[in-house]
Amino acid sequence: ATMYAEKTINLCPDKFSTPYFVLGVLNYDYRNYQISVDYLNKAKVIGIKQRFKEEANSVLESALILAQIMNDTVPYNPEIVQGISTEADEYLPLISPDQEVAFYTRRGTRNELGIIDKKSEDFVFSEGDLENFNEGEDMKYPFNQNNNEGGATITIDNKVLYFTICSQHSSSYNNCDIYYVEKDENNKWSDLKPMKSVNNPKSWESQPSVSSDGSTLIFASDRRGGFGGIDLYQVKKDEFGYWGVPQNLGPIINSKDNEKSPFFHVDGETMYYASQQFPSLGGYDIFISKKGENDKWQKPKNLGFPINSENDELGMFVTTDGKTAYFCSNKLDGIGGWDLYSFDLYDKIKPKRVLFLKGDIKDSDGEVVDSVSLEFKNITTNETINISVNGGKYVSAVTLNDSDDVLITFNKKGYAFNSHYVSSTDENFSAPAKMDIEIDKIESGKTFEINNIYFETNSFNITDITKSILTAFSGYLKENSNLELLISGHTDNAGDENENMVLSENRAKSVYNFLIKSGISEDRLTFKGFGESVPIYNNSTSEGRSKNRRTECTIINK
Repeated sequence: ATMYAEKTINLCPDKFSTPYFVLGVLNYDYRNYQISVDYLNKAKVIGIKQRFKEEANSVLESALILAQIMNDTVPYNPEIVQGISTEADEYLPLISPDQEVAFYTRRGTRNELGIIDKKSEDFVFSEGDLENFNEGEDMKYPFNQNNNEGGATITIDNKVLYFTICSQHSSSYNNCDIYYVEKDENNKWSDLKPMKSVNNPKSWESQPSVSSDGSTLIFASDRRGGFGGIDLYQVKKDEFGYWGVPQNLGPIINSKDNEKSPFFHVDGETMYYASQQFPSLGGYDIFISKKGENDKWQKPKNLGFPINSENDELGMFVTTDGKTAYFCSNKLDGIGGWDLYSFDLYDKIKPKRVLFLKGDIKDSDGEVVDSVSLEFKNITTNETINISVNGGKYVSAVTLNDSDDVLITFNKKGYAFNSHYVSSTDENFSAPAKMDIEIDKIESGKTFEINNIYFETNSFNITDITKSILTAFSGYLKENSNLELLISGHTDNAGDENENMVLSENRAKSVYNFLIKSGISEDRLTFKGFGESVPIYNNSTSEGRSKNRRTECTIINK
């Protein structure tokens, strides 16, 4: 058909539309979308026969969309992930939300009894960071018990791991179900526990992805009642910690074809998944969907070419910091067959900003402090989130807009005030970070610093950041109504010593005045400036000078 159509066009280029129509449809089937568009547009100019019009318009509409995707190439720079990628096959990868552990399946050969080399699929983990993971080792019991295992997802505290186990039934049906394990106080995994509310004996359940708060699990299943062959479902925990009944994600996400490999980002609002639905460039493509109003998933978007191609793209996930995507492939020039690759995400397909923090809470003697009230306050929206502290440890993932600042306060009855201000521009918190906290009991004569009290150079005017912190501090003083404090101001040694003394006095007074206006009795507060006379760091470095510019409180009476 192609040869005759091309021959007709060469002989009579402007007389017949049907050869252009035929070549347009054929090139669409061959995935030459721009060529298809050109032929079909030429057919329309000449005049398409009535019996071909509906098909021509339908194919042209689809070809225009797919050609646009192909023509509008997106940034894509895949690089092999060293350490994890070996001469064996590595696939079904996941990196933990804190970006410190990678889980994946490795397929290779295992020598049994020194006689037989047997093909094996092992569930493996590697430790490190995004720049340098180790080669990995097999997961110990209860994993790798002669089943095909992998496709893991883990909660933000690395305490609950969900994954897939597949086994061959006597009926030759390859059944996959979702299981989970929990880590105890000794860092040992529990025995395997099936997701009873999810698993169906007559269907395939696989590829789980858990939300950052641990209350929602999205997974793939070929159970009856879906929109296509394989659909995406979600199941939620109730207030008592029990999983409910799985719900189909609906026709916005699921199509008449297949959907697989969901990845629910830590931001709680973004999902990446593989689908054969239109507009796929061929096979499975990776799509992104974000939650809109009423917590509903919005129309998905193809990630674009060349991230997607005429081949299958599956199993992509995105780091907590939203900067990097990871996937497995055997189509690139890797080390083995299937290897793990990463690439930088372009802005339009990034998730929302996430402030991910974890740490230990101890006193100055190194003893664990538990039962601490931990609060994250969004300074832009005034929204507050309470974070649980267990065994003196905390982990949190808070979704923010790019310009949002956050005030973090740690409170415990009988302990000194402790807060930390995280600016949206602070690169130290752009990726998952560890922030250990030291809080001490209130004792007369003890001094503690109020963190992040900032003043402009040579100024004693209260800044907006400082107002947020002092507002929280005044609330603390109201709860601890017996405290009497000396507010002390300190400077570095830059400039004149006498001027620094005056400046520190004025800054301490500014803090004093703000607290008085906030409703704290002046009988409980005094202030004093110490200038540069009490340094706590070396003034020879900019970091040291920054540490010396501080506001402290000394407990006069408790």
